[in-house]
Amino acid sequence: MTELIEELPTGIMLADEAGAITYANRAALEYMGIDHDGLKGVNVNEVVRQGSGKKDLIFRTKGDERITVRLGRVTLSGGNQAIILTDVSEIYRLEQELLKMDKLATVGELTSGIAHEIRNPLAGIKTTAQALKEEIPENDTRSAYISRIIIEVDRLNKLLLSFFDFARPKKLNVRPCDLKKTIEDTVFMVREAARSNHVRIMEFYPPGEVRIKADPDMVQQVLMNVFINAVQSMPSGGSMEVHLREQGANVEISVSDTGKGIPENIRSRIFDPFFTTKPKGIGLGLSISYRLVKMHSGNITFSSSPEGTLFTISLPKEAGK
Repeated sequence: MTELIEELPTGIMLADEAGAITYANRAALEYMGIDHDGLKGVNVNEVVRQGSGKKDLIFRTKGDERITVRLGRVTLSGGNQAIILTDVSEIYRLEQELLKMDKLATVGELTSGIAHEIRNPLAGIKTTAQALKEEIPENDTRSAYISRIIIEVDRLNKLLLSFFDFARPKKLNVRPCDLKKTIEDTVFMVREAARSNHVRIMEFYPPGEVRIKADPDMVQQVLMNVFINAVQSMPSGGSMEVHLREQGANVEISVSDTGKGIPENIRSRIFDPFFTTKPKGIGLGLSISYRLVKMHSGNITFSSSPEGTLFTISLPKEAGK
């Protein structure tokens, strides 16, 4: 019986009435990231309050992986207790995905309304400024001030277009395309910015074309946001690597940089709308990228350390299905 319990994927611990653990199977030890000696410092009564049916905790395993584990307690005869540990990381991740998508939709609706209210008076300001400029002689010093007004109105209009992209992204125009060429075209567009920051770009592709069904314009927009972030994270130089791999029914694009990495305290917020650490940023680039990838039924994730950041974009080869 003990051998069977040891092989179960569910963690099982036994404890006495005082909460001291008397037994833990292999899965329980792996979830908690400890060995049998580490059990001496654990008291289940302190972890799970009396009368509480279950509790979710985040553990760091021996492999340094963070997982969410649900603890359930069952009272046995003689006051003993059985603690059941279940890995609910995937359930927790899906819940967070749903919350994020709901948050993006809510903020998108609010953004769209505000952008519309701002855009109308901006159009009036620009029209009035253009009329004034036509009435003033070119050598009049006031003409420069009016030109500045028109330039700033145009800049605000571009900003509002970003809001509209976030609030109501265009419908997918799915068609057969060569993802390898889409990536190469996007890399070409950021080479000048990379050169200015002394960033070397290295590309790694499988031989031949990588054909998928997707919206290449939207994919390029996602890649552009990720590439620019990578280049800007290395103001003193470094390297960016772009890898394209085929993974069965999916394709995987990974983009790594040698920047300083994303601080741990803000990593959970980088896909949030309007969150940015850039002085002149508006915090919509990665939010829009996240939504566009999801529209393709794909996934975008990242890992980061003081040595750099790695973004991974996974897309199905048949996004139109």
